[in-house]
Amino acid sequence: MNMELLAPVGDLKSFYAAVYNGADAIYLGLQNFNARIKADNFTIDNIKQIVDFAHIYNVKVYVTVNILIQDDEVNAFLETIRACVRAHVDAYIIQDLGMAKLLLDNFQNIVLHASTQMGIHNLSGAKFLEQLGFKRVVLARETKLDDIKLIKDNTNLEIEYFAQGALCVAFSGNCYLSSLKNGNSGNRGKCLQLCRLPYKIYDDSKLLAEGYYLSAKDLCLMKHLQELLAAGVDCFKLEGRLKRASYVAQVTRSYRQALDSFDALNISKEKSKISELFSRGEFNEDAYLKHNFNIINSRNSNHKGKKIGQVVAATKFKNIYKITLQLSETIGQNDAIRLVQGKNQLSIGVGNVNVLSNGFVEIFSTQNVPAGYEVFLLKSEAKERILQDFVKYLTIDFYFVAREGRPAELVANYGDVSVSVISDKLLAKARTACITQEQVRKQLSKLNGTKFQLNHLECVLDNVFMPVSELNELRRKAIIELEKVILQKYNSTMLAVVEVGQISRPEINATKKNFYLISNDSDLRNVNLEGFGIIISPAEYSAEYINHLVVNLIESGINKDDIYLNLPIVSTETEIEVIDKILQQQKIGLIANNYAHLRWIKQYTIIAGIGLNVYNQYTAQVLLNLGCANIIWSLEKDKVFNCGSALVSGYPALMTLCHCPIREIYNSDCAKCHYHSKLIYQDEKNNRYGIRRIKIKHCYFELCSAEKYEKITGAGKIYDLRESLWKSMK
Repeated sequence: MNMELLAPVGDLKSFYAAVYNGADAIYLGLQNFNARIKADNFTIDNIKQIVDFAHIYNVKVYVTVNILIQDDEVNAFLETIRACVRAHVDAYIIQDLGMAKLLLDNFQNIVLHASTQMGIHNLSGAKFLEQLGFKRVVLARETKLDDIKLIKDNTNLEIEYFAQGALCVAFSGNCYLSSLKNGNSGNRGKCLQLCRLPYKIYDDSKLLAEGYYLSAKDLCLMKHLQELLAAGVDCFKLEGRLKRASYVAQVTRSYRQALDSFDALNISKEKSKISELFSRGEFNEDAYLKHNFNIINSRNSNHKGKKIGQVVAATKFKNIYKITLQLSETIGQNDAIRLVQGKNQLSIGVGNVNVLSNGFVEIFSTQNVPAGYEVFLLKSEAKERILQDFVKYLTIDFYFVAREGRPAELVANYGDVSVSVISDKLLAKARTACITQEQVRKQLSKLNGTKFQLNHLECVLDNVFMPVSELNELRRKAIIELEKVILQKYNSTMLAVVEVGQISRPEINATKKNFYLISNDSDLRNVNLEGFGIIISPAEYSAEYINHLVVNLIESGINKDDIYLNLPIVSTETEIEVIDKILQQQKIGLIANNYAHLRWIKQYTIIAGIGLNVYNQYTAQVLLNLGCANIIWSLEKDKVFNCGSALVSGYPALMTLCHCPIREIYNSDCAKCHYHSKLIYQDEKNNRYGIRRIKIKHCYFELCSAEKYEKITGAGKIYDLRESLWKSMK
C-alpha cells in the first residue's frame, strides 16, 4: 500500500526501534511544548543528530509542538522551532492557532500539520486550515469514513489518521477534566488521565454499575487499512510516545508488514504480538468509522497482559513465600506478571525461577498468593530484548578500481545515490605481494559502527600494492560522502530563521461583553437581563425548537442582535448542513466552538467560543483578523485580559463524548433509550459528574462536574444558568 507509516518516539531507544522496524516517518517532542511532556523526549542540542540519522534511513521527522502556548512562552517556543528548522525537521504538528499563524508568517515554506487537538473532523474545518496554510490534518479520532472521503475529494490536504494505540474517551482538544479538577491540563501536556480511574454509576441514588466507564479500548484498525486507503488516508499514525521501545518496535513492524503484504497478513497473529506488549484487553477494531459504536472497556484500564497459567500452591519459605505456578509458556528473571482472582490483582517482578517438570515453575514473593489465581504475563524480558536489540542496516554496493599510476577509486551505491572517492596517492606496481580481491572485500566489509552493510562488491585490479590503512581510509571517506549526499535532498531547502525580538505581542481590540448561557428561556427566571446578551445552548438542534426560543426571547425584550447560538463542538459535515438550514431561518449570532464554524464568518456575527481554546493574544488576534466579532477565552486560561468574555460561573462540559454512555451502561440501543438527567458518575474521591445530551442527527454527550465552576476575571462575564441537571443530582 502506498501509505506513510508514522511511528511514535518518546526516547532514544524507541527512536531506533521505529527507524529499524520500518517507519516511514516518526513524531517526537522536545522537552517542552508537547502533549507528552512526561516522556523523556529530545532537546535542541541533539535534535539535529536525531534528524540526520533518520534522514539517512529515509525516515522523516515530525516535531510535536501540540500544546496551547502562554504569551510569555512565545520567545522560548520560537527558539525551539529555530533549533528544529536548523536541524531540517520535516514538519511540525501544532495545536495553537496563534502559533501556527506566527510560524507561517515568519518561516518561509514551513510545513505544518494540524494536531488532532485542533479537532478537525469534517470538510468545513479541513478547508479552513488548508486556506490558512496547513499541509496536513491529523484528523480527530471521531472522524467518520464519509467525512474522510469528503475531505480527500475536496481539498489538497494530506490526511493522517490514528490506526493503533490508546484512545482518549473525550473529543481531543476539548477535555478539561484533568485541568479543572487537578490543575494539570491535557492541552498543556500534563493530563493525569482521570478517565482511566474506576467510577460508580448511579441512577439518582441507585447504583447501576461500577468499573472503568470512561476508559476507552485500545484502537486497532489493521483490518481496515485498505478501506481507509481507498477513502483517502495518506498516513497511518501509531500512538505510543509513553510506551516502551519494545512496543514501538513491534507495533511498527506489524503495521509495516500489514502495509507491505496485506493479502498475506495474519491479522490475528499480529494483534497477538502487539497485545503481549501492551493491551487493555479487547481491541476497538471499528473505532469511530460508524455511529453507535462501543468503545468502553469497563473491566481494565491498564495493560492486561497475556494469560499463561494459574497459581497451584503457595508455601512459607523463610521470611517469604514460594509460589508454584502451572504455565503454558516459560518465564524468566526480570519478567513481570500479574496474578488475578476476581477483583483482586497483584503485579510482581519475577526474580529467581525454579523450573520443574510438565510446565510447573516456582517463583518467590513477599506476598502470599493462594492457589486459584490466574497468571498473566505483562512483560517478557527475553522477547523485549530481541525486539530492542534488532538493528536494520542499509545495504550498499561497492565498485573498487585499482589501476597502476592512478589513484584508487571507490564508488558506493545506495539506492539511487552514488558517490565516488579516490585515494590521496597514486598506485605503484607491486614489488612483491599485490592487493587481492579477498583483501579488498575484507577491509571494505568492515562497516561496524556505520549504518551500512556490504551487499555486493565488484573489483577491477591491476598488479598494484595498496596499504590496508589507505583502503580503510577510502572506505571511511566513501561512507562520509554517501551520508552527506543522502542528506542533501533533505537539507537543500533552508527556511528563513526568525530572530528573537522580532515578534511583537499583539494588542487585542476585543470588547468586554456579558452573557447568560441557557438551554431554554426558563433558565432566565429571576435574573436581570439589562446589559446581557443571550447564548442559547440547546439540547437539540432543531429549527422548530430554536425558532420558538428566539421568538420568546425577543418577546421578553431581548434585542435579536444580542442572541447567539452556541454551536456544537462535534458535528459531521451532514450535521453541519442541518445547522446551516436552521441558521437560514434565524439570522442570529453564532458562538464558534470548532474551526468548521468559521465557514459562516461572512454571513453571521461570530464570536470565537470556548471550544476554540483561545489561550493567548496571538490566537485572539488571528481570529479577530479573520472576522470574528469577539472572543471567549479558554476555560484553562488563568490570567484573562480585560477584553472579550470568559465563563465565570456554571457547569461547563469537562468532556465531549462521541460514543453513547447510555448504551454502555444499560447495554441498550437507541430504540429503547434510557437517557435521563439523573445519571451520575462518581469517582473514588466522591467527585460527581453528570451527563448532558446534545442531539443533531446523532447524539453527543457532555460530562459535567456537579461542582460549580467559578472564576474571577476582568473580561466580560458569562454566567452559565443551565442548572436543571445539577438540581436533580443534589
